Amino acid sequence: MPSKKARDVSLDQLGAMRALVRIVELGSFSAAARELKVATSTIARKITALEAMLGVPLLHRSTHHVALTEAGTLYHARAVSMIADLDDTLRVVAELDSAPSGPLKLTAPVAFGRRYLAPLVAPFLELYPAVQLDLRLTDNHNDMVMGGFDLDIHEGENYLDNLIVQPISRNDSILCAAPGYFARRGRPCRPADLINHNCLRYLHPEGDRRWHLSDGKAVQSVMPLGNLQSDHSELLLEATRAGLGIAEFEIWLIRDLLVSGELEVALPDYRLENALTGRQIYMAYLPNRRFSTKVRVLREFMAERLKGIGELPERMQTPALGANV
Repeated sequence: MPSKKARDVSLDQLGAMRALVRIVELGSFSAAARELKVATSTIARKITALEAMLGVPLLHRSTHHVALTEAGTLYHARAVSMIADLDDTLRVVAELDSAPSGPLKLTAPVAFGRRYLAPLVAPFLELYPAVQLDLRLTDNHNDMVMGGFDLDIHEGENYLDNLIVQPISRNDSILCAAPGYFARRGRPCRPADLINHNCLRYLHPEGDRRWHLSDGKAVQSVMPLGNLQSDHSELLLEATRAGLGIAEFEIWLIRDLLVSGELEVALPDYRLENALTGRQIYMAYLPNRRFSTKVRVLREFMAERLKGIGELPERMQTPALGANV
């Protein structure tokens, strides 16, 4: 139960909570006051009243610095979460009877964004013209909180802590080459045959240099050897299309080229195991954005149009590939 002293204090608790969060984030009472467009003395009174209500100091104050006390650290962490939930609730209620509108921030990998998201921007904004879409393409995982992102489309499972995820597609990787390469050099029948082929290798600072090939029953590992390696998948793709050799690609990057016959699968009974790219392509978002109307319509729009992009079309799958799902 609050003390009598705490009950006697008249306080705008939400206003004081917001003030404390801004003081901590901006580093001073004066900076928070400027942002909130009130006098510094007003901010100071709010914090003093909050501390009086709680019966504990929340901030260590000095002439040029403020720091959280132990109690302040606990209160601040809870306050950040509560304010985010409240703001999201207010947004959801405001959106109930209106069309999706306002800023909407999305992030995705560079090649994926250019190939799949760029053609979808105009159709989405034609459906929801009141939305202001901010699309950031990067191959580094963004901090969704710090970056203010509403939705993140990415491959792999190594960044999904504390996020809600919605799978879009399996994320299968295969070896492929141009028909002209196979005409000159023949086709490998099993992973061990790759030693006789020009293998174009993708480099990643955290990646395994070997190719790990699975037929759904066992995994065979080979060291690819060839005359080209690069840390840029689209560069390797151009070399592969030109008939230089066999390379590893995620299906979403080359799906249209496989369908057209410009590229062909090298070992159709095998898929590559890759810890970096993972087994799925996901959409991810913060828990406090789950009820946002504009996030929901973006998720539904993307899910419908991107479904299955990381998988071979059924007519191209062999029984062995189908078993390797």
